[in-house]
Amino acid sequence: MIKFTECLNDTWDYFFLTDPANLLQFKKDNDLSDDLMSEFTSNASAELAIQKGIMIPMSSIKNQPYTVFFNTNNKASVLKEDTSLLVLEKTGYILEIINNEVCLVTVPYLKNWTKKGGIDLLKKAVNTGVRQKVQLENGCYAVTILGGFTLKNEIEEATFEFQINPISNAIQSDVVDIGFPFLIEK
Repeated sequence: MIKFTECLNDTWDYFFLTDPANLLQFKKDNDLSDDLMSEFTSNASAELAIQKGIMIPMSSIKNQPYTVFFNTNNKASVLKEDTSLLVLEKTGYILEIINNEVCLVTVPYLKNWTKKGGIDLLKKAVNTGVRQKVQLENGCYAVTILGGFTLKNEIEEATFEFQINPISNAIQSDVVDIGFPFLIEK
């Protein structure tokens, strides 16, 4: 389990979980503009990207710091411990990794999704600890997203946990409510 603290949404109410190289390939294969946010909000490309396991969008992300766990080794969920409060659990997502990494991305990076634009800025942000990335073997993964509050030094922290488990075959995501609100509040 890999933990990150002070994860911010860059004042936009979205997080996106993706392999940046796979998202770039999807952009090229579907002849999308560099401004993926405009594409995702003006046509069916977001739905297609979700179905194909290219990205997982998370809407209604409140502007506050988050603790984020990447649970890639099937450990017990931190949000299901007695000292935690589980608020939401969403299953059915698929994520395909083609470049051995998965990142938590925010809107500003997607507004210029090119190697020298958003992707380069994302790499710099990962290197300085501003954005979050974990290494994974290439392949397909089933993803469950949990949200809630964990307790640290008697302070409740808004928390997301990504349970990422390998699957043998590429299948389509079975998520139909792509606008599901990942709002963490009591």
